[in-house]
Amino acid sequence: MNFSGWSFLFVILSIYFAFSEQLDCTQIPLNTQVAGKSLYIPDNQNSPVTLPVDFNCTYAVNPPTQVYAEITVSNNLKGVDDVIVVTDGQKTVTKITRNDPDVVFYVFPGTSTLVNVQNFDATSKFQMTISYVELPNPEQRALQKGQNLNYLMLNSIQRKPITLSADGPIILTLARSDYIVDEFDNYFVVDGFLDQPKTVKRLVDYTLTNFNTSSNVITLVGLDEKVSHSSVILNPSANLNGYYHFAGVTVDKIIGNINVAAEHGQKVGVTIVAKDAGQLVLNKMRLGDGAECKCTAVTGPPTADSKALINFKEDQYALPQLFPYPYFSFIVENCHIQFNFTTTVSPSYYQLDGERSGFIFSPIYFNSEATNRFINLTFAYTGADRKQFVVDVDRAMLSGCTSSEMDINIYDSDWKKTLSTVITGNQEGTRSRAYGSYLNVQMTGYVDGKLKWRLDSSGVSMFNVQSMLILAAFYLVISF
Repeated sequence: MNFSGWSFLFVILSIYFAFSEQLDCTQIPLNTQVAGKSLYIPDNQNSPVTLPVDFNCTYAVNPPTQVYAEITVSNNLKGVDDVIVVTDGQKTVTKITRNDPDVVFYVFPGTSTLVNVQNFDATSKFQMTISYVELPNPEQRALQKGQNLNYLMLNSIQRKPITLSADGPIILTLARSDYIVDEFDNYFVVDGFLDQPKTVKRLVDYTLTNFNTSSNVITLVGLDEKVSHSSVILNPSANLNGYYHFAGVTVDKIIGNINVAAEHGQKVGVTIVAKDAGQLVLNKMRLGDGAECKCTAVTGPPTADSKALINFKEDQYALPQLFPYPYFSFIVENCHIQFNFTTTVSPSYYQLDGERSGFIFSPIYFNSEATNRFINLTFAYTGADRKQFVVDVDRAMLSGCTSSEMDINIYDSDWKKTLSTVITGNQEGTRSRAYGSYLNVQMTGYVDGKLKWRLDSSGVSMFNVQSMLILAAFYLVISF
């Protein structure tokens, strides 16, 4: 055999041995799957590798406790029957075929994900990179009681696990925002502790139903870095006894129409949460007409500690209505309702061109732990007809501190007082009434207050002259 013949044989043998090596389905050693390590599969290659025909291999990714794995699958499959099947520890199966883009998967600590590669085309390629990242120790927190709502913005738990405990089982509710881009696949819900889970679930499986723990401990963590506008709400399960269903909604600046259905004999609770805002503004409320329909807004989560805000079937009110706190709840019985919210107050909210009514709440009315100590708001009537303001003090609970005070002032168009009421002690049922163009309410110190106000007709014409538009002054400082 001449030299060229030997060269040809050498090339054939080289191809054969390389081909044989690729056929070897080498598993990932457990001792290499540790925090800080990055592995390149197959053959330690960081670019796609050509797969032999009839290649079929399953790789097991097993990160240790408190370490998660990030798998990036580079898809260069060419055959119509070629497929990559990824099965995670939650039994979720994802199939990747030749037309799919590269995909990133997250493997929860202490669980196993299987990546099965099946190839029938000689031109197909495959590569995956696995990075192992250690999570910090979970923050430990007990669920708050009373009117403190236990909720977490999803962005706050990305790669920052938190463990919450209660006296009994816990119910987790996903409070979705109106942003359709929100994804929940890589947020994990653990029944128990991070290192001793009873079950591990993905949050995406609980978009329509609640997650109930079997223990009194729940752990939450997100493993990707995608921006989310939603939150999760946690309640001791005992607090929701008697409710047919409980749901949550997150308002990030604005939200579309929300529909709540409570059939005959059903009671449904819905908690509304503001994202990055200290207030909520109800812009729309549509109620069913049935005689048995009930819909009440209450402070905090809907528990025995809740205080009534508005009874939408019985109270006189107008919309929009400001709630100066980042969360409260609806209790709906025997009917359907539809509503929407924003977190910003329009300047026109304080401008009145005709009859209107509403409520004024102090943040402390929602929660005794609210740290706000000052409210100063003014409604300005800009119409031509003479009208009177009527203010009823539904509740005014002031602390013993001498600096706590509620002031109700009504002014005429020249800013001369037509009525002044100063409240320095606990009162209920006090009424203030006077003709005027401005209603000013101030609360200083510790004031647990709820007022009902309205602008009434007097029937006396003011020469039918159009008044100038007067901008309402509004100062509301809330901190938590």
